[in-house]
Amino acid sequence: MLGPAGAIAFANAAAGAGAPGGAHYGIAERFIAIAFDPTWNLEHRLVIFAAIMGLLFLSGFGLPLPEDIPLTLAGFTTIKQANDHFVPGQYLTTFAIVVIPILFGDLIAYGLGCRFGTGLRERIGFLRRMLSPPRLARVQAWFDRYGAFAVFLGRQVTGVRFVTFFTAGSMRVPLPRFLGFDFLGCVVSVPIWLTLGTLASRYGEAWLHAAMSRASHLILLVAVLLILVLAVVTKLRNGRDAAGADQSSDVR
Repeated sequence: MLGPAGAIAFANAAAGAGAPGGAHYGIAERFIAIAFDPTWNLEHRLVIFAAIMGLLFLSGFGLPLPEDIPLTLAGFTTIKQANDHFVPGQYLTTFAIVVIPILFGDLIAYGLGCRFGTGLRERIGFLRRMLSPPRLARVQAWFDRYGAFAVFLGRQVTGVRFVTFFTAGSMRVPLPRFLGFDFLGCVVSVPIWLTLGTLASRYGEAWLHAAMSRASHLILLVAVLLILVLAVVTKLRNGRDAAGADQSSDVR
């Protein structure tokens, strides 16, 4: 087992691997350079948006992946494809590109609820987990209190979107009302994540470089803290074992 001195030496070696010039640092540098390169984003725009649309559709259909990640990526790549300039027309296009698969995925969940109702939950394993009694009770309370407006609320809360849209279908919420409140929810939430992606695109590269330059110090600090915790736990355990041994000798 490594002693404290050996562990600190190991931490220093690991920190060196992440320092400028190290192999891991070089890989991270290349990844950042590619991701933040406007030319690369423009040349691969079809692949990037195809992946974003697929993830958004699957998320609405029940994939346990927050929509926020692909939406943020959409905002990020939009400004990169515009060579780091804000072009309102491109953002409107991006909004349409991401909202279409979102609504389509939500319609699938709504259609499943209309066609099969909550009885489908007992026949498909992953639906039993997604349509758990606590989630169903929470969403049902929203519908009881707010009616179809619950669709708007469900769009804002990660983890209950599929449940909300499925329940809307099982309760036979009229399709125009469902689509109206769902689209209204997109109008509120989607621009927020697109804006966060834009900010990450404009300022994230400098922040990532600064974070990597401090990585060696962070790794060393974490290693030292772990060593201290290990030392304290070992001391407490030894003290507890010694107390147990004393009690055993007293009994004998």
